[in-house]
Amino acid sequence: MGFDRGQAVENEKQGASAGRDVGRLIRAEAVGDTPPLAVFDATHGQSNWTQTGFASREMQANFVGVMESLCRQGCLCRATGDQPLSKYLDRARLLVIPPPTGHYNPHKECWTRQTASLFTVEEIAHIHGFLDDGGRLFLSAYRFGDAFTATNLQELVGPLGCLLNEDVVIDVRTLRTSHPLEAHFDTPRCCLPLPWSLDWVSTVRWRAMATFTILPGATASPLALSPGGNCISFNRAHREINFASLPIAVAGSHGKGRFVLLGGPHAFEIGPFGLLTIADNARFLHNALSWLLADGPTDPAPSRLPQCSVDMVSDLGRVENEGKRQSTVAFLERLLRSTGVLKALSQAKWLP
Repeated sequence: MGFDRGQAVENEKQGASAGRDVGRLIRAEAVGDTPPLAVFDATHGQSNWTQTGFASREMQANFVGVMESLCRQGCLCRATGDQPLSKYLDRARLLVIPPPTGHYNPHKECWTRQTASLFTVEEIAHIHGFLDDGGRLFLSAYRFGDAFTATNLQELVGPLGCLLNEDVVIDVRTLRTSHPLEAHFDTPRCCLPLPWSLDWVSTVRWRAMATFTILPGATASPLALSPGGNCISFNRAHREINFASLPIAVAGSHGKGRFVLLGGPHAFEIGPFGLLTIADNARFLHNALSWLLADGPTDPAPSRLPQCSVDMVSDLGRVENEGKRQSTVAFLERLLRSTGVLKALSQAKWLP
């Protein structure tokens, strides 16, 4: 279904090359000073992604590109392994949390809750304290949020003034022509509201991902908005279709610290479905990490949010599951189910 094997092989080669450099990069030290420590969480099911037959979402696997970008900015990178986060946070500058997940059920093609993958109350309090004291957080969720991955990121990001929605942003024009793991959409500069993110960036490419709701009074702003129009959001919990431009990435502050939240990881990953080398993704990542690591006051929120969608019509911006619109919602839900968007897909199902 549109799978480019040549590109996948090339991406895998890039990943293998990057993996060989891991040892060199994590030993890098800034001359004269101890480099800031960036800690990659590996204790909340990030390795469980291998249960699908694909690579894990650990520092040395799909997130090696994020690690390389941090190393180029002078950071020393470490993975938690099987050690608790508390062992590292007291001396870390940045915490990277790749998408956590539960245990994979290959028969039902879904993730099931696994206690060991959940963030404990103590861990959440420690991370919030880390931010209060000036720490930095770079966190990625996954499409449909916690309901899909059977985890509890909402308990972590909710107190930051950001709600992780149980939805997916996807370009409906690709549903019948692209595999759901391969489908993508682009955000032009008008969908990137924060000026510091725009240096050398004109377009960022994403795959299917969740959105965030920024609560009133939160010290957070959209870092990227979905294009809207044909690029819809479908909320599985409320069975609602939304054609508006919605936050798919958020930047904000908490106490003395800063955070960046992503609705999905693919834009900054390597591997067969990673998009880090596509469009201006690598530069956008660099800009986001530079802002996270910088000192001084955070930039103010934009005075107004851009309208990215030229296709959006205000009275059709949202289709709720009621009245005559129930059939529209049901049709889209069937389409998402038949194309696999609602499933946790394995490599065995992907390969012909």
